[in-house]
Amino acid sequence: MKISYRASPTLRVMHKLRPLVLAIRGPIGSGKSVGCVMHMLRVAMEQEPNSEGVRKTRWICVRNTYPELKGTVIKTFQQWIPEALCPIVYDAPIHGTLNLPGVGSDGEPDGTTVECEFYFLSLDKPKDVQRLMSLETTGVWVNEAQFLDKALILEALSRCGRYPMMADGGPTWYGLIMDTNSPDEDHWWHEYEFGVDEEGNSLTPKDWVFIEQPGGLLEITGIPDAALPKDVRAMIDEGMVMEYMGKRFVANPLAENHQNHKKGFGYWLEKVSGQSINWIRSRLCNKFATVLHGKPVYQDEFNRDLHVSKDKLLPVKGWPVFVGVDFGLTPAAIIGQVSPTGQLRILDEVISESMGIKRFAEGQLVPLLNSKYAGMPVTVWGDPAGVGRAQTDEKTCFEILAECGLEAEACDTNNLTGRLEAVRFWLGKLVGRGLPAMLISPTCKVIIRGFEGGYAYRQLNVSGETRYTAEPDKNRFSHPHDALQYLARAAMPSSLREQLPTHINQFKALNTATGY
Repeated sequence: MKISYRASPTLRVMHKLRPLVLAIRGPIGSGKSVGCVMHMLRVAMEQEPNSEGVRKTRWICVRNTYPELKGTVIKTFQQWIPEALCPIVYDAPIHGTLNLPGVGSDGEPDGTTVECEFYFLSLDKPKDVQRLMSLETTGVWVNEAQFLDKALILEALSRCGRYPMMADGGPTWYGLIMDTNSPDEDHWWHEYEFGVDEEGNSLTPKDWVFIEQPGGLLEITGIPDAALPKDVRAMIDEGMVMEYMGKRFVANPLAENHQNHKKGFGYWLEKVSGQSINWIRSRLCNKFATVLHGKPVYQDEFNRDLHVSKDKLLPVKGWPVFVGVDFGLTPAAIIGQVSPTGQLRILDEVISESMGIKRFAEGQLVPLLNSKYAGMPVTVWGDPAGVGRAQTDEKTCFEILAECGLEAEACDTNNLTGRLEAVRFWLGKLVGRGLPAMLISPTCKVIIRGFEGGYAYRQLNVSGETRYTAEPDKNRFSHPHDALQYLARAAMPSSLREQLPTHINQFKALNTATGY
């Protein structure tokens, strides 16, 4: 069976490269997922054969959720590497093995055999992450990497280069490939692709290469037609242009993969209707923009104009300081003060990636508290799960904090409803002369973006009605918001805290065991 594949200009460049990490960013429908599948196949065929003439490789194909893994990743994979060549076994984990004749540099069979294993994993549950950490692999493909924390990306990268074993010659190449639509400018992808430090040095890690595809559409709002390139004006003349919500979009003549869409360049134009401008910019124009997903947890309570300060908030001597801490692989802390009038002011967010609580406390949280909040009374409430002892040194997270000079106690509840209602308590009332009971410093960007929609219930892919997960989606906004919930409860008077409801089911889950 022959696989017929013709790479686009950007994908041709991609296929020539072999860095440790190869990242491609493009609009929907641009063929980037197909390119990643074919890139894995190319790497498998380039692997040096072992003493028995077998070219051995192993890939882990990753998506953030199981439905997306099954409906997108595996579907795309089987469109290009069909069942006849690589039967998929729906086990735990889902896997398949591809066997092909090897070819030499002349493209003719050389007597070797290509043996490539593929494992398909979603990373939306702790057991899935543990399963990833137990696998030894040649490479990892992360589909739609924007939906995964940077810590998980780095963990996946750490599993690469461990297959085949040195007895089989070791991997000829190893590393990670990933694709995505453009996320927002605060995302780790933007930081790694374009970020610079205070001295102007690039933040792109060594041997990481980022590739950008042309957008499917161009936004030409306010640009006279005469000022546009000739090929863009030709698109306008052909009617490949649209006015939408006060903005003007035209089909990009450089858009890739248009030949594989029934409506050609019109594929991206027909996607415009009903979408937000930022969704269009991200998914169709391939520009960095914030796109909201799911149902925001606090959509009925949070108002940016009311709850976010116009100016940076600073600590005030004499006011009590409260700190909420979330543990895990991505610990986070939120710091606030309560004014004499009863206003909770959110001053700082301390957010980490891929580090334990000891390094987080010693390197980030404690130095900040000792400098910026020196001499102020501090109350620290943390995730009740932190009372469990680690297998490594049998110390709890709270004991580790105490060793770092930070006395903390467990939040009085880990019931999600009770924690959410504590935040709503502050959001939903006024104090003093009509001031909001919660005021957030504009420097707390992750918390604010979480309020605006990043911290949300994920919509379920079911027909007939709109349904959401029972709990907020786990993402880069959930850990800081968990910490905020502990802070919100700690800052409340105990008499009011005890009155909060703890058993409200706002959204009905399909499966009570999984929450989905």
